[in-house]
Amino acid sequence: MKHKLIEAAVSLLYPSRCPLCEAILSGQERYVCSACSKTLPWIRSGCLRCGRPVADETKEYCDQCLQETHAFTAGRSTFLYEGPLRDSVIRMKFKNHREYLDFYAAAMAESARSFLKAVRPAALIPVPMYRRKRAERGFDQVLELSERLSERTGIPVLKDAAFRTRGTKPQKGLDVRARRENVRGAFAVQKEKLPDGPVLLIDDIYTTGATIDALCGVLQEAGLHKLYFLTLCSAVRG
Repeated sequence: MKHKLIEAAVSLLYPSRCPLCEAILSGQERYVCSACSKTLPWIRSGCLRCGRPVADETKEYCDQCLQETHAFTAGRSTFLYEGPLRDSVIRMKFKNHREYLDFYAAAMAESARSFLKAVRPAALIPVPMYRRKRAERGFDQVLELSERLSERTGIPVLKDAAFRTRGTKPQKGLDVRARRENVRGAFAVQKEKLPDGPVLLIDDIYTTGATIDALCGVLQEAGLHKLYFLTLCSAVRG
């Protein structure tokens, strides 16, 4: 009874808000308000390799995946990185709105249900953040997102299996070649902590795949070859 009273008091002082429009949620609304739920930019289908929407719906693969070789086996993203959803992710990352992560994880688990069933990953590996950047921001959003996703899927998180060896420039504004060079040699793994089966890398935004490829390359060197990823958003269309 006391615990419920405390929860009720906290709810009155800090009511749940929609992570997109920031409106206070009603008792019947879960995670997002009813208005925003109708406009969420879900990715329903896309490139069979990287998962992002393909401009020509008659094609099975996006232009990038047709032209380049990726280190990952396949991946999927839940939303397009646009509109209010994009603004929401920016607020989460730079204004410490970690409460949004519950909605993100729930959406990812729901949208990737069939993908996860097909892949059957042995573990989740969050794309690691450099320690200095984590100290500056105060939290690692991808690690916390992975933990919430683990709670919903039952797939364990390997927190320390991969790590960044150095800081890198922000990928935003860099072309494909510069992005790949920026993250070259930026990751390392602890081989003894890796599972035998497939792994699912978790990240917040997929753009060119440079970061995912860099980490997958190191995992391949460690002996893993079934490498998949799941991200919250895809920043570009194929």
